[in-house]
Amino acid sequence: MAKGAAYWMDLRHFDDEDPIFLAQVQRGITNFVKILTGKDIPVEYATSGDSMTDGETVYIASNLKEDTIDYTVGLALHEASHVLLTDFAYLNKERGKVLETKWNIPKEDVDNVFTLINFVEDKRIDHYVYSTAPGYQFYYEELYRKSFYNSIVDDNLKTDNFTAPTWDAYFFRIINIFNRNSDLDKLPGLKAVRDLLTYNQINELKSTQDSIKTAVKIYNIIKQYIQEEEEKEDGENKPLNNQEYKTREQVERQKSFINSQYRKKRVHKKVKEQVNKLANSDTKINNYPLSQSTSIPTLITKDWEEYFTSPFGHNEEAVNKGLFLGKQLLKKLKVRNTVKKDIFENQKKGKLNSSKLYQALFNENLFYRVEKEDYKNVFIHISLDLSGSMRGEKLTQTIQTAIAIAYAACNIKGFDVEISLRGTIDPNKTKHSSNQIPVLAYAFNSKKDSTKKLQRFKKLTTCGMTPEGICLDQIRKNLPSPSYYQEVYLVNISDGLPNISSASYNFSTAINHTAKVVNEYKKDNIGLLSYFIHDTWDKTQKAEGTFKTMYGKSAKYIDINNMSLVANTINNLLLSNTIKVF
Repeated sequence: MAKGAAYWMDLRHFDDEDPIFLAQVQRGITNFVKILTGKDIPVEYATSGDSMTDGETVYIASNLKEDTIDYTVGLALHEASHVLLTDFAYLNKERGKVLETKWNIPKEDVDNVFTLINFVEDKRIDHYVYSTAPGYQFYYEELYRKSFYNSIVDDNLKTDNFTAPTWDAYFFRIINIFNRNSDLDKLPGLKAVRDLLTYNQINELKSTQDSIKTAVKIYNIIKQYIQEEEEKEDGENKPLNNQEYKTREQVERQKSFINSQYRKKRVHKKVKEQVNKLANSDTKINNYPLSQSTSIPTLITKDWEEYFTSPFGHNEEAVNKGLFLGKQLLKKLKVRNTVKKDIFENQKKGKLNSSKLYQALFNENLFYRVEKEDYKNVFIHISLDLSGSMRGEKLTQTIQTAIAIAYAACNIKGFDVEISLRGTIDPNKTKHSSNQIPVLAYAFNSKKDSTKKLQRFKKLTTCGMTPEGICLDQIRKNLPSPSYYQEVYLVNISDGLPNISSASYNFSTAINHTAKVVNEYKKDNIGLLSYFIHDTWDKTQKAEGTFKTMYGKSAKYIDINNMSLVANTINNLLLSNTIKVF
């Protein structure tokens, strides 16, 4: 079980072929890396090579399963610590002739010494994490459990195998020197090596240069004991028994880890591009819970043009007409920019009317009161169904209506409008409709955006199916609090019934779920106006009962040729909501 990852992701959706899932993991690990290092170190899936880092970027494998995710997090944190603390330029310099000339290392021993350097540097780096970020220790423990601890190593440490003073033997014993089964008497010099790797000694290592010095000391300790005829007898290689052979394989894996060389599952470059775009965009990947056992991955994004625009979208006329209608609506609503004021004179209390002081002896009504009546601050969220069936005239009319309301909001005091789009996409870009996942895209906010942004709706297009309740519920959770707005409304424009052709969200399930979400809106005192637009009466007749089941009294039916009803309703709503101020 992935005990660590369970706190930050839904463990029910492990699919290492799904870009959404891969992006979710990548973003999570990237956040961990940033918290640990304080730097924006890129985390990406590997497309080539076996190195875990090039000194700038951390590369992770895509073979993510429930029993490997914590290990992958630990490995990424480990390599990110190297990027932060290891002097790769100096390390690569030492690997050349410097080891031979500066430290008198024989050419044939350079690779072995370099493995020792990496081993010591790992200890230094991991000490940093353990001392500065103890909350990540679990991931490191899982990393080392999978990389170093297994029954083969445990059992062989107790035997007399690998007790001849050879490089293989010393690597086996040194790499596993802190294993509970380690026996420091199995090879000469092991106690001296262990003394160089104690907590206090590692704590004194402040740089990669210090790690190199310690590694050279370890080399000088063991070199004197290594036999000249390494693993040879009578000029031939000494045969290994089965246990020794398996142990050597494990030691080679351990050495690969130490040298940051680890074979990993790679992703195709196109998949990586897609994953990076998702992970690095202003997109949240949310596993929406339908029940205790079922959830649906959902994209919540401000990058709406990525999913809901097309070069083939031609809605210039709709946008222009919407702006025209918006100006007309603005004329009607401009009254909201004024405050109605009434003055009540001849009052027994209030503000003193100084012009009537001469009447003080015979008149007690020397005061006046001013009452002001202002319009309530109103927030309206317009959610547009952009499923495939909305194409054509329905899309045109919907764009006009939304733009008209948004334009007016940009110019009216105390009135703000937010527009979102909803549909579905197939992250794997297959032809199977069952792969569809909901997308909720925030496209416009009159409080932050200018009317110029509305021009970008010209390329608006439809996208997939109808994840009604899932998107509306997540909109509800992100609506503004009533601290500023006296009234908050959702205006829903749709042409169909909720469905994403999924066993977990088909028609019946989706309808019942949407009805529950609508009930939550009522509990939160959020006004709800839901418009079902149709182009044939027959379709309305078939859907009317179900639509009312979901939205109740909030359900409205309008013909695509009479979309002005929406704007008129908004107009009446805004002009009727007043509040007294003094």
